[in-house]
Amino acid sequence: MIGFISGSVKAVVRDTVIIAVRGTEGAIGYRVHTPTATLAKASEGDTLSLWTYLAVREHAHDLFGFESREELQWFELLLSVSGIGPRSALSVMNSADIKTLETAIVQNNPSVLGRAFGIGKKTAEKIVLELKEKVEPSEHTNSTGSDGEVVEALVSLGYSLKEARDTARALPKDMEGTEARIREALRIASGTR
Repeated sequence: MIGFISGSVKAVVRDTVIIAVRGTEGAIGYRVHTPTATLAKASEGDTLSLWTYLAVREHAHDLFGFESREELQWFELLLSVSGIGPRSALSVMNSADIKTLETAIVQNNPSVLGRAFGIGKKTAEKIVLELKEKVEPSEHTNSTGSDGEVVEALVSLGYSLKEARDTARALPKDMEGTEARIREALRIASGTR
């Protein structure tokens, strides 16, 4: 399998970039599907390095390339959703950056994903539902510092990530202080078990 490719951009053709990779006997050109942000930066003659995913189907072998390993991981995460193929996953990634996608999934907001070409409301909801347990919130998602600590505290006590997030969302917005929020979260969580 081709996991990484680096070479000179020969051409940008529609939604793909052709990268010439030099070997001992000459060069070979790989046609790689990339996010539109990568295409916009690619110019003939530039050197481009991409982390790749080879999609093998009965009648086609398509290569998808990403500038960072994080983008590739998100692409593969989207592919783990039943019914989402490589082109749909790429469409989702073209609709929003990784931080926005992460926030949409963590905060259960499928409308962000619904902006992608070919992704309807039901498919967007399915993506959020199937990825909710797989996506860990990070600092930039809209769980404030204290809510992040609330989630961590509940998970460390044996609650699932989903239970912890749901409990953190149920806390009163005007409640201040991390310790107070954790105590209230424990009270709420113990009542739902």
